[in-house]
Amino acid sequence: MIAFFLVLAIDFGGTQVKSALVSEDLVLEKSLPTQSSPQTLDKALDVIDHLVTSVEVALSGSAISVPETVDTEGGCDLSRRFVEILSCFRVKETLQAKYHFPVAALNDGKAAALAELATGHLKGVTNGAALVLGSGLGGGIIINGKLFQGSHFQAGELTFLLPLQMEKLDPSLMQGTTLSAIGLITKVNEILASLDLKDGLLAFKAINAKKEAVYPIFETYCRNLAITILNLQTIFDMGTFVLGGGISAQSILIEEVNRQFDKVHHEIDFIGKIIKRPKIVACHHHNGTNLIGAAYFLKQG
Repeated sequence: MIAFFLVLAIDFGGTQVKSALVSEDLVLEKSLPTQSSPQTLDKALDVIDHLVTSVEVALSGSAISVPETVDTEGGCDLSRRFVEILSCFRVKETLQAKYHFPVAALNDGKAAALAELATGHLKGVTNGAALVLGSGLGGGIIINGKLFQGSHFQAGELTFLLPLQMEKLDPSLMQGTTLSAIGLITKVNEILASLDLKDGLLAFKAINAKKEAVYPIFETYCRNLAITILNLQTIFDMGTFVLGGGISAQSILIEEVNRQFDKVHHEIDFIGKIIKRPKIVACHHHNGTNLIGAAYFLKQG
């Protein structure tokens, strides 16, 4: 375990970069201004450099959360996903050599699960999972009280789940598309004729008001999420699922997902009788979950 005092945590999301200073107690001491997520490696490195050099305190290290498969023993692999950052690049060794402090990188879904395991709603839970609702569907799996990374560091890559009844594979039907929070917000705002299709506050204002034109879209989204949770429950038998991403702060999301889960859980009678119901709650740390989880991963170092 590294000597740990204050870490710069950086989360490269699909649309924006969040960053904050995280204390030894895994508390967000200071959130830094967000910025648009870069689309190239060089620009990503520029963002990191700007953040490191603009912080006016001594850092104990930096922890980075990315929407990529991360080989935590070496660096990111060759995959190219939603953003072309840190691909084919050994982030840990490169940044440690440049800044002379410890660096860790971790997949964003796994970071969310670690944050909740450390100080959130998965603390004390033997088996649980974090589902991160953002540009796609991130995931992190806790088994026997530890983060499960898989044979290729890809456990929990729920974005790539496909429906069973498909004559021809269609990437638009991947769970990362179906359960994209940005996709949901865009659909709602299109119906509202909003000038800003990415305006989440406007979309959820209408959803919270249960406007007839948009609420069925939200119900379908929550039903699809509930079915995904039920399918995962049949595989892993989890105690708790935590939902992360910006929309997890909306209490109506948690309420509707739980309502939809109870419906699908009992639509086939014997499933409801056999498959135990897990808890479904919001991430304790909401939109700061990835930052805290990445910092915790570095602290474990």
